[in-house]
Amino acid sequence: MKIAIFSDTYLPQVNGVANVVYQSAKNLAALGHDVWIFTVCQKSQTKFFWTEEKIAVTILPSIPAGVYRGERFTLPVGIAFRRLKEFQPDVIHTHTPFSVGWEAVWAAKKLKKPLVGTHHTFYDHYLKHIKADYKWVKKISWKYTTLFYNFCDLVLSPSLSLAQALTQKGLKKPIEVLQNSIETEIFVPAPNGETKDNLKKEFGIKNKSLVYMGRVSYEKSIDQVLKAFKLVVEKEPQTTLMIVGDGPERKNLEELAAKIGVKNKVIFTGLLRGENLVRALQASDVFVTASKSENMPLSVLEAMSCGLPFVAAAEKGLVELIKDGVNGFLVKADNPTDIAEKVLRLITNESMLKKFSDASRVQAMNYSKETVTALLEQNYKKAIQSKI
Repeated sequence: MKIAIFSDTYLPQVNGVANVVYQSAKNLAALGHDVWIFTVCQKSQTKFFWTEEKIAVTILPSIPAGVYRGERFTLPVGIAFRRLKEFQPDVIHTHTPFSVGWEAVWAAKKLKKPLVGTHHTFYDHYLKHIKADYKWVKKISWKYTTLFYNFCDLVLSPSLSLAQALTQKGLKKPIEVLQNSIETEIFVPAPNGETKDNLKKEFGIKNKSLVYMGRVSYEKSIDQVLKAFKLVVEKEPQTTLMIVGDGPERKNLEELAAKIGVKNKVIFTGLLRGENLVRALQASDVFVTASKSENMPLSVLEAMSCGLPFVAAAEKGLVELIKDGVNGFLVKADNPTDIAEKVLRLITNESMLKKFSDASRVQAMNYSKETVTALLEQNYKKAIQSKI
């Protein structure tokens, strides 16, 4: 197949959607499909280059979005159309409902090609970033989102909870749940106990270690994790918390850690990639998240693939990923006491820790790139058939 992918975010940007788009393109190309990605650039210029075999990238001219630091948008005026017309894709896939997404809608209509749209997250949870966290703005946000995806022939959602929300808010088009994929051959558990001990020393961990990995931002509720961690160290003082990632809340969280007296037990690693990220996860014992806005986070999937048990808020897509009492514990939202109690149950029970760890690795295999890419191919074929 020839597949055109549109996204407002792509590498080298660091976020879940950019990673999903790249991994999806790479996995499709490995199966022999021709993939052409259309995204925005960081400067007002247009570039065209090949990133790797069977994947091309066109970077569209852009201007600062203004409402969110570091984000840019293009004017959907058909800039991609000439190259798309030459490419003649079998299917067009948009991963974002913003400026580049409208370029995809316009192109699909003109070329009479099937349009698949993936809706990745609950946008209303991010309105605080642009100082627009009001009920009426949330209502408009959902109306806009469903308006956009009703232009698609098929909609994909990484989680059932988001798919149901879209339908409830007015989506009329067919929707399928397609989880994000992970590289299960790269994100693997530490091979043996001695290796794990050495990894702990590498990161300055003395005993058991909790880890949060992902964007360090307000909607992730990392402050709740810190407050729970304080309760944990009152019972198990040798425990460490590692926060992997970066974002606008880091300074506030560092100040909170100092204020509540756990500064010397919390490691802020900043952004980690590749082998360093895998090693940080392998050095850890339990993944903890209090986020109430997660859909199908790659961070959780990658930690799962490394065999980490979880203590997580029983919210949104996390309920679909984490099996309570099997590979982790689900806890009440905004409840540090509940988080701490479940963490202590795990780190003080080696047999339970091992059992949950093994279950996480088994669960992760459901999201291997082979499994998810095969399902994506099926959905593309379904969309193509709908236009015949």
